[in-house]
Amino acid sequence: MLDINHILVVLDSDHPEQHAFDRALALASSVKANITILGSCYESYCEESSSLEVETKHKIKSALINNCQLWLESFAGEAEKQGIEISSEVHWQKNLHNAVMASMNANDFDLVIKGTQHHHGLVDRIFTHSDWNILRHCPAPVLLVKSSKPWANNRIIASIDATSHDEGHRLINDNILDFAEHLADHFSTDLHLVNSYPMVALAFAMVPEVTAPDDIQKYITQQHRTECERYAHKYSINDDHIHITEGDPDDVLEVMSKEIEADLVVIGSVAREGISGVLLGNTAERIVDRVSADVLVIKPLDGVNPDVS
Repeated sequence: MLDINHILVVLDSDHPEQHAFDRALALASSVKANITILGSCYESYCEESSSLEVETKHKIKSALINNCQLWLESFAGEAEKQGIEISSEVHWQKNLHNAVMASMNANDFDLVIKGTQHHHGLVDRIFTHSDWNILRHCPAPVLLVKSSKPWANNRIIASIDATSHDEGHRLINDNILDFAEHLADHFSTDLHLVNSYPMVALAFAMVPEVTAPDDIQKYITQQHRTECERYAHKYSINDDHIHITEGDPDDVLEVMSKEIEADLVVIGSVAREGISGVLLGNTAERIVDRVSADVLVIKPLDGVNPDVS
């Protein structure tokens, strides 16, 4: 039996709305988890290199931390009203993602929730936007929330790479479906399985000297169908909730999430490093930009801690 017991909610004081907190309340109430809300503050003139007097720097830093703590505590009442155990953390960090990593290094959280924009530009990625850094480096699943609206359509999409048989992909597929099934059970939602596969005709068109084998498309489709049905059987997904489509994952999920009216899309990510990852973008990051639903990103080592008996 899988469970989510400890949720870290990342709040950004620069944003007027805190979608992550609203979603965390709904999740924590449903799965009986506790919440830690995290905030950060920082001013460079409080550092040692600043020309301000030491006492003045200490007073300013103390006041900033206190104000942030009071802001976080203003959210506690709603959680307590719902019987949810809540605590708060203030970190003195220049970047919000560094505060998240500091908290993750000291605590054992099953899920991190953060609000996000509907679109991130190239400049955001080049200048290490907090969302991307959290996605790439956070050692726990990350739920990026687009809106405070409750999940109303009762549909969750789990996107997997069904025909990859290496250990890493099998592990991430199972983690994706474990999380999706867990949330679907708690929220009584329909779980849909989406699998995309390469556009074979386009690949052969790029090398005209190579002739496509007869029925190659039929063979590939059947291969994906067989593997998807195996996963669907393991996770009790209805046959009519299996969607196998030709195309890139981000294109397919953008279309399918609209067609199904999904509340949540659960995907996997193996983050890229270096300049190629910045410029080309990880598939998971492109999906976050393109779908309007909330997105839960799972990495190969992510898993939900088992219940303690």
